Amino acid sequence: METLACKNCKKDFIVEEDDKGFYEKLSVPSPTFCPDCRRQRRLAWRNDINFYPRECALCGKKVISVHAPNNGMTVYCIACWWSDKWDPAQYGRDVDFSRPLFPQMRELRTVVPVPALISDDGISSVNCEYMHMCAYSKNCYMIFICWKLENCLYVRYGTNSKDCVDCESVFGNDELIYEGIFLQDCYNSRHVYFSSGLASCAYMYDCKGCTDCFMCFGLRQKRYCFKNEQYTKEDYEKIISEYKLSTWSGSQKAYADFLDFIAQFPRKPANFIMTADCSGNDLIQGKKSKNCFNVTRVEDCRFFENGDTVKDSYDCGPGGECQYCYESITPDHGYQVRFVIESWRNSFVSYAENCHGANNIFGCYSLKKGSYSVLNKQYTKEEYESLLPQVIEHMKTTGEFGEFFPAQHSYHGYNETVAQDFYPLTKEEAVANGYQWQEELRKPMNAGTIDMSQIPEAIEDVQSSILNEVLTCILCERNYRIIGSEFDFYRKMKIPIPRHCFNCRGERRTAFRNPSQLWQRD
Repeated sequence: METLACKNCKKDFIVEEDDKGFYEKLSVPSPTFCPDCRRQRRLAWRNDINFYPRECALCGKKVISVHAPNNGMTVYCIACWWSDKWDPAQYGRDVDFSRPLFPQMRELRTVVPVPALISDDGISSVNCEYMHMCAYSKNCYMIFICWKLENCLYVRYGTNSKDCVDCESVFGNDELIYEGIFLQDCYNSRHVYFSSGLASCAYMYDCKGCTDCFMCFGLRQKRYCFKNEQYTKEDYEKIISEYKLSTWSGSQKAYADFLDFIAQFPRKPANFIMTADCSGNDLIQGKKSKNCFNVTRVEDCRFFENGDTVKDSYDCGPGGECQYCYESITPDHGYQVRFVIESWRNSFVSYAENCHGANNIFGCYSLKKGSYSVLNKQYTKEEYESLLPQVIEHMKTTGEFGEFFPAQHSYHGYNETVAQDFYPLTKEEAVANGYQWQEELRKPMNAGTIDMSQIPEAIEDVQSSILNEVLTCILCERNYRIIGSEFDFYRKMKIPIPRHCFNCRGERRTAFRNPSQLWQRD
């Protein structure tokens, strides 16, 4: 093992022998930032959920985008960006060996068009206009970092599930779920957390293989249980009916009682399902992986977060079906990928953003099926193989090679990004560190069209006219609406109309989870 001092925070961190072997395979030096500082630097490039109205700079269509109108980026709608109406190679330029490369990449990034959202809507997804960092989905709305979903709304980190609303980390074969976290093979349930194999359950924590259970903790293979006690079918149904879960007040009382009930139980040191030789939390089918969080099917990885089917990769997240990837954000279907942002189906790619289906490119932006390119300029295979070592050697002399893109170069304001959620800074602190700050990040707080107290308590009494109303969150006063598929789901599942906006509901779910951090405990 080797002890190094973090170049950013000055704290010591350890590089183990296995880590060195990985870095050698990827032909990168040992990191100069500690794991926390590396994570913060990557997260400063991720604006997951803050959307802005924009116009496509090519066709003029009105779109929503994660790029604020004042951040200087040229934005195309998804259809135009994926089309053949423009050529990203036209922005190609020569490498200037008299200057560091990161500033040259930043200059290129500001002129190459970017997609409004990272999505394949209209390509491999259908009717999924409002989704970001998502793919292979159908009839979804406001989903983030997901793939292979159907009929889902307000989901973050999901795969292979359908008819889920207000969920986070639904990792396979989950259906008809409202308000769930880290689930697998669950059906027709609400307010269920860190559980698997549930059916017709509500307010459950760390339960497996249960049916018709309510407000329980740690149960296995049970039916008709309430607060971990066995009841007859008739008595159980009477308890359920007394709570009146289809009403807002009834659901709020149940949630408060549930939190009080689960507070009395000891917790597992980590939440693992079918794992061996792993450290981290919220892992399914893990093998020989360390410091990984919220990943399913992970092997020989370290410092990976929010992934699905990943192998031999370090310091990435989110990401899926990738191998030999390092210091990257969504290197989905990537192989031998280093330092990329939101780039899919690539191989032998380094320092790239919004590049898809590419191979053997370096320092490129918005290339589709590109190859043998540096700074978007096309070369022959022989020219590329001659130039690339010179570029890497130049970056070594400037201290750039082996480092992720500087957070100070992010086009997102620090307060827009996921970094603010986990490493919060004031505006003064962010500016002092050289980060951007988004002044236009505002809560839409206008007068709603309906007094929230006028919304009927029970979902059965709510009329479809609610779809025409603008609601106001009772916590933060943001405005929000109920859409048609959402209303149909609430009526089917007997869920009362939420009085909290999407943001506040998401913040509550995030607070319900442990942070991606480990502690020594007895």
